[in-house]
Order: sequence, then C-alpha cells, then structure tokens
Amino acid sequence: MFEVLMTGVGDAFSVKHWGTHFVLRKDDFVLGVDCPDSYRRALRSSGFMHKGEPLDAQHLDAMILTHLHGDHVNGLEMTACYLRFAYEKKLKLYTSHEANEDLWTRLKASLHVLWDGKDFHEQSLDDFLDVTTLDWSETHTIGPFSIEIRATRHHLPAMAMRISDGEHTFGYSCDTAYDDELVAWLSDADFILHESSLGAAHTPLFKLLELPEELQQKMRVVHYPDELSGSTFESGLRLAQEGERYVVGA
Repeated sequence: MFEVLMTGVGDAFSVKHWGTHFVLRKDDFVLGVDCPDSYRRALRSSGFMHKGEPLDAQHLDAMILTHLHGDHVNGLEMTACYLRFAYEKKLKLYTSHEANEDLWTRLKASLHVLWDGKDFHEQSLDDFLDVTTLDWSETHTIGPFSIEIRATRHHLPAMAMRISDGEHTFGYSCDTAYDDELVAWLSDADFILHESSLGAAHTPLFKLLELPEELQQKMRVVHYPDELSGSTFESGLRLAQEGERYVVGA
C-alpha cells in the first residue's frame, strides 16, 4: 500500500491549477513525479505534511521527470539550486535517455557559471543533479518501487509508467494522444491517472468516457483544461483534485 499525493492537475495553460505533477509516498520514501513552475509553492499549497512539516522539496528522496515540456520541467532549475545551496544535496533524478540528452541544454543558460564573490566557476549538470537514465525495455527500482515505462504518442518522448510496491500497482498515462494499447497496458493497475486535454497530442475526454465502467471507476483525470474544472460525469470517471490523497491498495 502506498499514497499518491495530488499536487497539480492542470494542463500547460491553466490559470486555476498547478501543472500536473504528484508525489508517491511509501512509508518515509518520497518520490516526486515532474516539476512544474514554482514547484516548492505548489507542494506547500497542497496542504500535505511529511514528518510533521509542510511537504517541500527537501523531503524528496528522488524525482522522475517524464519529459521536457515546460509544464513538467520548468521548476527543476530552482528546485535543484534550492537543494544544493540550502541543503548541500543533489536531487536524484530519473528520466529517459532522450530527455537526458537535452536536459542540460534547458538548464545551461542560467546554471553553467556561478560566481563565488571573487571568481567565476564553470558548472555541469552533475553539479546540480544525480541523473539516472531509464531504459524503455527494463524494470527499474527506485526506493521501494519497481517502475516500468512506456513511450507515449506525444510531441516529444514522454513516459507513461506502471509503479508497484510489490503488492499493488499505480498507472500513469503521462501526456499522450489516445492509445488503446496504452490503456490496455495500464488497465490492470489498482489506480490510474490518465490525462485529458486539447489538441492532437492529447486524449479527448470522450475517449475516456467510452472506457468500461470498471476501468473508469479506478481512474482519475489529470492534465485537464480549466474549462473542465468542476465537471462531473454520470459514469465512474472523476477529475483528480489538488490536495487529494489516493491510497493505492486500500
């Protein structure tokens, strides 16, 4: 049994919600998934606590970065800096080979040189992040979790995931056009987050509403546009809400 702490449910253009991201927690192990703008403020505003303190970046044992679109990665620069300078800690980051190839390109403009008050010092990705790349065909271990990943149908390489604690499984579609094979891959999970947003590289809501009732009942919709906020459906499908806690295996 483990928790999914919902810290953001919006799409890239939301003004009502944080970009979609969440935290998995098993006992004291905290695994973040994606890092949108103002990441620490997003965590704090969720209302979740960890060891008697408001949930914050320093509580993370590791983070998974699913892809390099800004609503999933824009907060990584300042999160890495905060952990380095406030805690002398490098964030353990897991991502795909494709995302890792371009990650330093995104961060380099602002992080490649630091001034210590006297001299300038060249920096590299390794000075800020402890990065492990994930092979698409393998099962990976991060703390108490085993993780399988799958490429989605999106503008750039993005990772859907199945995450298990050995007894129960959580599934996440990540950003993707609707894909029957992906839904089938996720369908045996105990709890599923599936995106729905606008455009050809995202899943239209009506496709999720056509899924079997049993599957809809264990699914929550994320990455949805502001226009969907507050919507309810006659089926078992529900919108995920920021600040909600889901227990996988309860």
